[in-house]
Amino acid sequence: MRSMIAAAAMIAAVCCSAKAAADANQLSDCSDRNALNSIAVDARLVAIKLYYDGFILGLTDASRQKCYEARALNDDRLAIVNKTLELIERDCLPITTAARIAAEGACP
Repeated sequence: MRSMIAAAAMIAAVCCSAKAAADANQLSDCSDRNALNSIAVDARLVAIKLYYDGFILGLTDASRQKCYEARALNDDRLAIVNKTLELIERDCLPITTAARIAAEGACP
């Protein structure tokens, strides 16, 4: 009898923890989008540009740094930054993934 009660308790614990983990994943899936949506549109673009600033500073190849600076940060149309924002808002991607996809092919 005790073993059946223990087994039932273990099954209930596993089911509840799996549901809680799934709920937590759903909340964090769009955390970057939710954070960006809580600020003004211009500030969203600045936040993404700051991400690219850090990304570019972390590159070790000087020629790639200059290329990304020209294409991502100094472009008047902000094409890569706007594409990054669009990917975050539309597909609920984290900023790192959206930035990588948006800048794909921009620099060799």
